[in-house]
Amino acid sequence: MDVDLLRPGTVPISPDTVLWFEFLLDPNLLKAHLSKPNPEPSGCQLIEEFLSVDTKNQNAKLNSERIVDVDGPSSPAPTTPTTLQFTKKQLALKILALKVAPSLHWNLDTLENNLPPHIQQQLMQDLVYMATDSAFNAPPLEIPSEILQKLHVQFALTLYHRWILRFPVKSALFLKSSKLPFVHVPGSQTDSTFNPMNQNFERILRLCEASRMQSIRYLEGILAYYETTLGRRESRKIRIPVMETFVHLTEDSDDMNHDWNAGDVFMSQYELAMQIHFDLCYNYFFYGQHDMAKKHILGCRENSNLLEKEIATYGYGIHKDMPWGNFNYASMTKDDILGYIRALNLGYDLLNEEPSLLQKLQESISNHYAGIIAILQADNLAREIPLVHREVVELDIQGSASSGAFTVARDLLNRVSALNAIRYALEGGIPSTHPEFLNKLKTIGIKYFDLLFWALGPVLTSNLSENDWINLRIFFLHLATSSCRIPIDRIDDYLKKYVGEASAESIRRKLICDEHLDDILNDPNAIDDENIDIPRELLTDDWEMPNFEFKTVPELEIGRIKKRLVEASTADDVRMCLVKLAIITPSSPLWKLSPSWKPAGGLGNTFIALPRGFLQDFGYIVSGASRARAESGCSRTALSLLSVLENEARSQLGSGSDPTLYRICRQLSWEVLFLQVNVMLSEWPHHRLNLTTLANKCKACIAAASSGDTIIPRAQVVEGCWICLVNACEWEGAGIINGPGELAAALCAACFELQRGKASRKFPRPLWDYVLSIYNSGTTGPVKRNAGGMPSHSRDAPNAAAEARNAFNAFLTTLREPLAVSVMLSLLARIYNLLTDDSSLELVIEYTTLWPSNISNMNNYNCKHVLESVTELLEKSLKFYPYNTSWLRLYGDVEMAGGRWSSALRWYLCALAAGTWHFAKRMPDEGSIARRAARCCQALSSPLQAAALCQLPEEPDYTTAFKCFAEKTGNAADAMDGYYGCLWDGTLLEVAVALHTRRGEGGRRARAVKAAGALELNANNSEDIQREAAAIRRARLLRALTNQYVA
Repeated sequence: MDVDLLRPGTVPISPDTVLWFEFLLDPNLLKAHLSKPNPEPSGCQLIEEFLSVDTKNQNAKLNSERIVDVDGPSSPAPTTPTTLQFTKKQLALKILALKVAPSLHWNLDTLENNLPPHIQQQLMQDLVYMATDSAFNAPPLEIPSEILQKLHVQFALTLYHRWILRFPVKSALFLKSSKLPFVHVPGSQTDSTFNPMNQNFERILRLCEASRMQSIRYLEGILAYYETTLGRRESRKIRIPVMETFVHLTEDSDDMNHDWNAGDVFMSQYELAMQIHFDLCYNYFFYGQHDMAKKHILGCRENSNLLEKEIATYGYGIHKDMPWGNFNYASMTKDDILGYIRALNLGYDLLNEEPSLLQKLQESISNHYAGIIAILQADNLAREIPLVHREVVELDIQGSASSGAFTVARDLLNRVSALNAIRYALEGGIPSTHPEFLNKLKTIGIKYFDLLFWALGPVLTSNLSENDWINLRIFFLHLATSSCRIPIDRIDDYLKKYVGEASAESIRRKLICDEHLDDILNDPNAIDDENIDIPRELLTDDWEMPNFEFKTVPELEIGRIKKRLVEASTADDVRMCLVKLAIITPSSPLWKLSPSWKPAGGLGNTFIALPRGFLQDFGYIVSGASRARAESGCSRTALSLLSVLENEARSQLGSGSDPTLYRICRQLSWEVLFLQVNVMLSEWPHHRLNLTTLANKCKACIAAASSGDTIIPRAQVVEGCWICLVNACEWEGAGIINGPGELAAALCAACFELQRGKASRKFPRPLWDYVLSIYNSGTTGPVKRNAGGMPSHSRDAPNAAAEARNAFNAFLTTLREPLAVSVMLSLLARIYNLLTDDSSLELVIEYTTLWPSNISNMNNYNCKHVLESVTELLEKSLKFYPYNTSWLRLYGDVEMAGGRWSSALRWYLCALAAGTWHFAKRMPDEGSIARRAARCCQALSSPLQAAALCQLPEEPDYTTAFKCFAEKTGNAADAMDGYYGCLWDGTLLEVAVALHTRRGEGGRRARAVKAAGALELNANNSEDIQREAAAIRRARLLRALTNQYVA
């Protein structure tokens, strides 16, 4: 018989087709169909068809409303339950579905295995709806006592709450045992059973998990209610609804008048309690609450025994014994109960069953492998535990021992490995296919071979089959002929030790016969390395060789000394080599030996002008070596070399008046001063030099350069002296000069002007003009200067401009004093801001307003070159002062100007972290930094991060925040609702709630509502509470962003 529940169309219907309303016209038609031996369609198919008519007709709004979204916003519980209004057609179909359920004995196993999740839930809720006379659709938290006292209401609620507890377990077991296709195949049944592709599966699962504790409390209340009657002579009988219980609607009545007293199908309170206890154990066992599961399986067994006694006395219908599988209500089997008893380790106490070896193994694992050796030894005889379980245990012990999770016996792992190897051999394995066994044997050696026979002893004395002996014989033959070098010749000793002398020989012949043992022992390839004959010549060094007479050769000795001289690293080594060579070859000019000896400035020519002697060679070599060390970055070593040379020259000059020596001493003093400046720069700030003394020497050197004397320092020395004055804060008295150190002198003047602290401060113009000339690419552009500081002309103007910028950037890397660095950064930032004329990309740092406000001929300048200089100066300066917030913020501005948004955000967050003690307080310009950081987040497709940052200014930037909230979800790359816990502005939270409501995003709306409903954000709170709540969320936001972009 075909049952067509669809609306009849124009296509002719088969005469055998029954329409749904025919079941209403003829009440006996449904009963007659279900009474067939194998009705087609079955009862479950009929229930699904009856409850799916509205879905097929696209009128399922009422059904979807009954599925509660637990992720949605919580609303206050209504004082009176709200009820849904169903049409007569819908009620009629629901009654038809409920009339089918009694034919299935209300068996949840049958319903769960054959109905889709949403049909199961709908059927359970319809039963509650009918039983409570449409009082409510789903059981609320509080049920009126006058309703709950009705027995048919108790039956409906009990079945509903049993289903709530069973659904998560059934769904998890189904998903674990089945493999779902990655791609949905058209026509496949994806809307059946516990398939997560079902549209309502996730919602129903969350509903059941959220209602779990409510269901447990209700069912335990039912158990407590019936346990008060356990002492009665006869148990209470509970009526089970039958098909006649549910009465169809008539054309004259809209009210439901079900006959809950119809039928004579009853169940004992013991049967009900047995089923409830089993379902509670079923749920508790799944969630790992084994103590509660034990309690309820014991209650299930107790009620089972009481029911069995009752059936033995009064019978159960036509049955005189426990009708497992044929109860009027209970659906479990006796094996199900026994299975949970054994799984909960109650088999020995309740069933007098000895636990299996596998159970003992699991208990040993849970007790940190206590008694594991005895279990594995027994299993080698019984062979009950699968080998894979034993291998997993071995790996677990190895991992626990190496990680230090707990302490095990020193040789436990080796003994377990040996026992597993014997079990492996008994199952026909060979050593070559067991790499872990071979590794153990090679690592531990003879001791592991001894453990192998210890594990083998009990097996050999047991009753082994012929097949077992063959497997062991093959295993040991493979082992003896492998490359492991085992002491097979001592096999008799091992057998005597572990099986006894009486049977050792006979057992050994079963393992390895005499013929095979002799072949193995006499095999040339098995001879030990210690027995190999090695020639005497390879063991000693006493070989017969003729004696040679060693004679010294002067040329070789001179070559060795010259080599040592070239490789000398200290002045003492140079002095020693020169003395030795002066004895052997006094007339040879040794300063010509190495081309790498090139003294700085004019020192080389001055030393060559000296008469031939020790000072000429010593001075030229040491000064050349000093310059080489300085150029390689070893300024301190170069300074020590040149200091020794200066002392040597002054000692030879003494009180004499040799003009050449005098010139050498003056030049050496200036070169030593220059190296001291280099040491100060390279070891800043831990240079261990007296800056005041050093600055005075630099002033004297600068004065000597401008005195007009015939002996003056070279240009690099003068420029180094000016750099020293800049970094030593010796700015007073610096004037406008032309020549070496012009830029440093101008910077000194600017710093001094800033330090004076006048009411209307302005920086001197020379520094501004000089830096502008560096970046001017026009005809009157940068001036390339020679070593003496004088302008030089070049035909290649672009190369000259590049060289001028390189020289300027090299000067910037020598700045160490923070104020001087800030002044130079403000100058460069001012130039860049004037060239770009874009307030959204301007570089922000203090002192920029003290520079001129206009630049003529701006087309002659390239702002990229300015950014390069700023970047190079910031990278060098932040290595010395990594927590300077204004520099960190400026670096973020530079990265933003270059379009590197992620790097810019990183520097902005670093500035905020440095200026707020890792976000513990606010910093003065936090608002402006936050606006720029929000702009970076927008560029990085993280709109909600940007919206959260818009809260940081004193006046929140709602315009940008609302624009960020309006971004499409597909354009966002941040965590979206994950940042709602970082919002404290009520306006933004209200906008987020409204936005998610409009989009229909229930889960995200719930999280936004939860964040907005925090008590500390209440507008009626005091300002201190609101300020503290904002500070906590601000720190949470900024630390989360720091972890993402900085860490």
